[in-house]
Amino acid sequence: MDHASPQQVAACGQVRPEAPPVMVFRVGERQYGLPAGLVVRECMPVPALRAPMVAVAHVSGWFRLGAEMVAVLDLGVLLGVRAHAVRAPLDLLYRPLLLCNQPGGGCVALLVDAALDVIRPQKGRAGMVDAGATEAEGAGQELELGDGSIAFMLRMTDILDDDERMRLDSLLERTRARAALWAQTGPDATSPADGAP
Repeated sequence: MDHASPQQVAACGQVRPEAPPVMVFRVGERQYGLPAGLVVRECMPVPALRAPMVAVAHVSGWFRLGAEMVAVLDLGVLLGVRAHAVRAPLDLLYRPLLLCNQPGGGCVALLVDAALDVIRPQKGRAGMVDAGATEAEGAGQELELGDGSIAFMLRMTDILDDDERMRLDSLLERTRARAALWAQTGPDATSPADGAP
């Protein structure tokens, strides 16, 4: 039986699919990974956050991205590193946000301690995420990094399940309604009688 080497296969025009890129970040002392592009849309600095209507241990706040309200979840709280979300502007100054797609649509921002790198794992090495794996299938695997350290792959459905999404949507809706009420009753608001000639 004739077995072709990877170099021979590449030379014959059959290209092995590349592994999808992975965003590697740190929370506490551990490194984690999420698929870049498929899940992580962007790594960004923390903008000015507004407080949610009800304080929730893992929610740092929210911000507007176009017409959408984006909740900021402290991944350190969700992973058991911290008891309460980081909220003080000075403490948020050097922490990055990972703007992520939610399963089923919309986006959420994950507050992490450090964004380390976007890597493209080598296909076929032990401990690497399989290029054919979906976001859900890649979760729970260990990703061996170039320096010999390990990143643990996560999936958004474990970070934000359906029940949590419903609670978060309800919280944001109540926060949006409160903001609209304050906008109507603020000092610049005029009643129809005030605007009449």
